[in-house]
Amino acid sequence: MTFIEKLQKAMDDESTAYQFYGKLATQTSNPLYKEFIEHARDDEKKHYESFQYVYRLITGKYYEPKVREVQYNSFEEAIVFALKDELEAAEFYRDMLFEIPIQQAYYPLFVAMTDEMEHATRFSTILGSLR
Repeated sequence: MTFIEKLQKAMDDESTAYQFYGKLATQTSNPLYKEFIEHARDDEKKHYESFQYVYRLITGKYYEPKVREVQYNSFEEAIVFALKDELEAAEFYRDMLFEIPIQQAYYPLFVAMTDEMEHATRFSTILGSLR
C-alpha cells in the first residue's frame, strides 16, 4: 500500500470513528464516559482535517472519505471495539511516520498516533469500570 493509499485509509477510519463516537456518546448517561467518548470524537475530526490537508498538499485534490457504519450489540461491545481500533490506529500511524514523503506529514501523524494511545487509555478506563 502506498503512502497515499494509507492516508486515504486513515481518513476513512477517522471519519468512521467520528461518526461512531458521536452515536456512542448518546448511549450513556455517565458523565465521565460521555466526556471521554466526546473527547475522542473531537480528536478524530481534527485528525481527519489534518490528514486531508496533507493529502491536498501531496495530490492537489480533495479526498471524499468512505465512512463505514460500526455494528455492535451493546455499549460494552462498542467500547471493546473502540479500544482495539484505537490501538491498531496508533500502530498504523507509527508505521506511516517512517514513510512520510513530505515533512508537513510528520506533525499530523505524530499527533494522531499519540492521541490514539490516549483514546485507548480512556476506553480502557471505561471498559474496566463496566466489568
